Amino acid sequence: MSMFEVYGNAENIKLIKIMKKYQHFPHACLFYGEKGSGRKTLAKYFAMTALCHEKHAPCGECRNCRKILHDSHPDFIFVEHSGKKQGFSVDTVKKICHDAIVAPNDDNLKIYLFTDCDNISIPAQNTLLKLTEEPPEHVILLFTAEQKTVFLDTMLSRMMQIAVNPCSQEDCKTALLAQGKNIPDTEKAVNACGGNIGKALDWLENEDMQELTKQVANFTNAIATRKYYEILKILYFYEKDRQQALEFLILLNLQVRDALVIKYQSNFLMGCDKTSAQALASVLTVSRAIELQNFIRNAYLAIDSNVSVKLALSAFGGNLL
Repeated sequence: MSMFEVYGNAENIKLIKIMKKYQHFPHACLFYGEKGSGRKTLAKYFAMTALCHEKHAPCGECRNCRKILHDSHPDFIFVEHSGKKQGFSVDTVKKICHDAIVAPNDDNLKIYLFTDCDNISIPAQNTLLKLTEEPPEHVILLFTAEQKTVFLDTMLSRMMQIAVNPCSQEDCKTALLAQGKNIPDTEKAVNACGGNIGKALDWLENEDMQELTKQVANFTNAIATRKYYEILKILYFYEKDRQQALEFLILLNLQVRDALVIKYQSNFLMGCDKTSAQALASVLTVSRAIELQNFIRNAYLAIDSNVSVKLALSAFGGNLL
């Protein structure tokens, strides 16, 4: 397939190809997984497969495939974000419901893509319910989100749910090299971000993210070796930036998860530094891992609820000591 590659997710690709073979696509589908894992890429692959008329779809070369690749297909519609939290407002959803009745422009299908639905409101979902349950025969609705729990049960019951997983580190490396990234930089990005291609690309272009992963690795080592001064020094560094503090805690939680995975001899890692996770694994018990993740979760929820970052991190540091 020219110009377009999906890395990993072999089972999901196989499933989409089976749908094409039997011409039986769901009228609504949710692709969910962590940010950067390729949810939108897989949704685009789904649309190309559905609209491609060649025997081995998606061919990447036909008129429909080329238009989708260049985001210019009139029947593959990216729904614009709207509203205070940049979710999808009720007005936006109503416009889509009205537009869905209109026949496709170029083909026999009309596909709407709602990306990054993590802030989609309950009123917007309620407005979408009827369209999701009984869309016109020519309509397919695609959604992407980090967690499927952002949707009402009534919405989830009306859509196929496909989990999108990060690819292998080797596939991630291949993807970065295909985009012309330098080998040494690629190695560093893959080590920091695992098989998450989106995060690896962000890491390569964002010095703040590089510093963040470095600090998380240092903090993981500090927990493993009980260097309490180092723990407090790193937490102090994040007291003045709420968003950075939240991202720090997310990555730290993955490090604790990886340490437990390593302890039980598995290699499916998701954190930003294997070496420090190994150091933590050597001293970690299951009960301590659960305790650490509870401390991290409580600090995250406090900061996310607009509690003083300084107070929340101070309490977190106190729990670790």
